Amino acid sequence: MLDPSVCLNVQNVGLIAQGSNWLPAFFTPIWLIGAGLILGAIVSAIVYGVLTALSFVPPLGRLADRRNAAVAASLIVGSVFATALCWTYVPRVGDGQYQNTLIPPLVVIGLILGFAVVYGMWHRTRQEWGQILTEGVMPYLLSTMGALAALGLLATAWVPDRQEILASIGQVNLINDGTVVRSVEIPGIGDSDPDQAAFVPANIPYSLRSLSELQITSNRNIALTDSSNPVAFTRAPTRVFAGEELSYRYADRDVPPIPGDASTLHIQNNETDPATVTFRFTSRPDVPQVNSLVSIAAMFFLFISSVVAFRQAAPRVWALALSTAKNEMAQPLYLLLLAMGIAVVLFFGFFPFNTLGEDIRVLKDSGVTLIMVLGMLQAVWSAGTTVSEEIEGRTALTVLSKPVSRRSFVLGKYAGIMLAVLVLFAIISAVLLVVISYKPIYEARETTRAATTWQVGHGEIMSTLPVLGLYFMETAAIGAVAVALATRLPLLANFITCFLVYVVGNLTSILVLSAGQKFELVEFVGKLIAVIVPNLNLFNVQSAIDADISIPILYLAGTFNYLVCFVIMVWMFAMLLFQDRDLA
Repeated sequence: MLDPSVCLNVQNVGLIAQGSNWLPAFFTPIWLIGAGLILGAIVSAIVYGVLTALSFVPPLGRLADRRNAAVAASLIVGSVFATALCWTYVPRVGDGQYQNTLIPPLVVIGLILGFAVVYGMWHRTRQEWGQILTEGVMPYLLSTMGALAALGLLATAWVPDRQEILASIGQVNLINDGTVVRSVEIPGIGDSDPDQAAFVPANIPYSLRSLSELQITSNRNIALTDSSNPVAFTRAPTRVFAGEELSYRYADRDVPPIPGDASTLHIQNNETDPATVTFRFTSRPDVPQVNSLVSIAAMFFLFISSVVAFRQAAPRVWALALSTAKNEMAQPLYLLLLAMGIAVVLFFGFFPFNTLGEDIRVLKDSGVTLIMVLGMLQAVWSAGTTVSEEIEGRTALTVLSKPVSRRSFVLGKYAGIMLAVLVLFAIISAVLLVVISYKPIYEARETTRAATTWQVGHGEIMSTLPVLGLYFMETAAIGAVAVALATRLPLLANFITCFLVYVVGNLTSILVLSAGQKFELVEFVGKLIAVIVPNLNLFNVQSAIDADISIPILYLAGTFNYLVCFVIMVWMFAMLLFQDRDLA
């Protein structure tokens, strides 16, 4: 009879073995996110440390004391940044008709950096860094990011190939698209026998592992081989015909036309005249997933810069926004929505959707939709309580009696509401990303499939982040409508109107298509609704989630442009409603 202690030890060993198989797949995506946040914090500390040092130079440290001079300097510096960003990144997205869509977001980023640089050198910013990082919503956002970073650091022991991942950071193409063009001259055979043409070493350095695209052209018919001796060939020669382009893309999973070892690449030219062979290499990091690490670091730095620019350049609006956000985050409804969102997302992680292998897709779709719905509820509720009730209760009159204009009041309230929604999004989204990282492992264990890899979980997380961004933009659009209507309507009427706007906004595309029919009334109504009601269907990417299609950067840029134009339009409408509102 077996000793129970021996059986228990065997079970423990089995559990440890299973954990050692799935823990790397679970923790590595989170480690990459945490490493990106830490890198962003380091870059932010270095940049703003330099700006703080420059603040001791009187002309620079005192520049922001004169508001007009500070704004002019910020616009000039921001224009330089915007020009550099557009010059660098717009050509990288191709030559399509939507290429210029990327320009407005890059201009906005450039202006943010311009204001952040000028006000980052301000002597008051040097003295207020403690307040900047600890007031209002900042502790919640930084704590959420810090929790992800800490979880990633604690899991470092289970991350495979850490050194290789970190070494790949330097291979990320920040300035260009990683394209290198190399040409080699291969002598012709002259009057010799074509069958005796030599195989000439190319002597071109490259790394096949980091290669994402390759184009080979030649003005003569040539052959690419992996040896100078035909007997030693390990692969069939690759023919490149004169005037034609031979293309290779890693994403297509084709067989590379060149050998893996660059030192073995030889070229045969059996024509009379010399051949000029041109190789166009487009490289990527050895670990492609490290691109997400650098992107997260850049987003963290942009977030800190946005806070510095907003707080220091518009202190009154920022103060009103923080007051609004803190007030809304202290409400029972906010805490209830936050707790419900976390609980439901965790439940989704272990709930079997029984979708025959599509549980991960359903998890992502359900998770991001839940976060968006909770965010919209909070935005509309906050607009009703913090705008409508303050106006009806004459509290707004007290605020406006101070040096705060009605324009700043509306902007501050909207910014505060969206800051509170941002915290809600950030916390629940962080939980969702952790759950998504674990879901492929859970599915593999439940269906007895082979153990998954960390690249699968990382890919699912990276495909979810753009969707969260789009749904936050949709929430911002509904929030703008709610704030504008709150200047005149009570809470219940605001809720009903925003619900109708959401429903009709998601049907705008269908109505516009109906306008193409021959019915004049339908055409008029469709176009009228398309002008007045936001086209929320732009932010709805459920079909892309279902098809497992990644959201391109140009689509994100286009929706951002639409959101900015729509929010400005709604803000102007809100000012028309609020300008002559009697507050006494």
